[in-house]
Amino acid sequence: MSALTVAGIVRVTGLLLVAGAALVLALFLVPSKRAAAREIFAAMLSMLVVAGTILAVFWFGTATLLAFMALLAARAGYEAGAVLLGRQRGLAVGAGAAILAALAMGQPLAAPACAGLWLLLFARQLLRPGRTDGVPGTLAQLLLYPLLPLAVLAHAVLDPELRPLMLAIYVLVELFDSGAYAIGKLVGRRPAFPVLSPRKTVEGLIGGAVCLMAIAAGIAAAAGLSVPGAVLLALLSGLFGVAGDLGASRLKRRAGVKDFPVVLKRQGGALDVFDSWISAGAAIAVLILLRGLL
Repeated sequence: MSALTVAGIVRVTGLLLVAGAALVLALFLVPSKRAAAREIFAAMLSMLVVAGTILAVFWFGTATLLAFMALLAARAGYEAGAVLLGRQRGLAVGAGAAILAALAMGQPLAAPACAGLWLLLFARQLLRPGRTDGVPGTLAQLLLYPLLPLAVLAHAVLDPELRPLMLAIYVLVELFDSGAYAIGKLVGRRPAFPVLSPRKTVEGLIGGAVCLMAIAAGIAAAAGLSVPGAVLLALLSGLFGVAGDLGASRLKRRAGVKDFPVVLKRQGGALDVFDSWISAGAAIAVLILLRGLL
């Protein structure tokens, strides 16, 4: 995927947004689907605000990305800390998240250290999956998600070689989420994760994954990129994106709240908006780091 460029991804994303809007508008022509079409269209409008912001931030380059990732880390850290520890401690967690992201963006050894600690905490979670109470246990959970993956993502976004890939992952995650949401609204019947994320359906996830891989393959073929590589990237982005969504849902369930502190009315908090990208971008960045070490 080395031929990826930010400018090329922005152009392709614009075409995909136009095509998506046309498909949603076509649903209004089917009387039985108009109610679903209205919900999908409303969600799409709010998603356009977020997607437009991300595309603009990447377009304007390093300085804008540096500020955006620091702000995203601070806000996401605050939201996660606020629901688990209260608003006052949430402010401290947000400040810590911003500092951690700044270190990962500015110090060459900070990002590998964050990646290594993230993997250790993930292994610990797999080996000892039970709930860990108390402030130390809660802080460990916050480091596992979202603080450490945010720091790894921030480093990758600022790396000129990885930057286009991180933007591509954002677009793939949004395509998957949008496809899964739309297909779930239209034909979804069976909840995929009844406890953590009851609105996700098996039909939506399968349909979203198929659409995502088909779109990625088509774009790669048209652009002269590796089709198997594009399909693999799409599949990993979708899988890790779902993991991030479930990680954010797990935090809310542990705190006994439905949403993070709201930034956008229909989208929720920053973690509600970027949960999948944080996980997918960081996980793929770690895989690239590990491949370089082997």
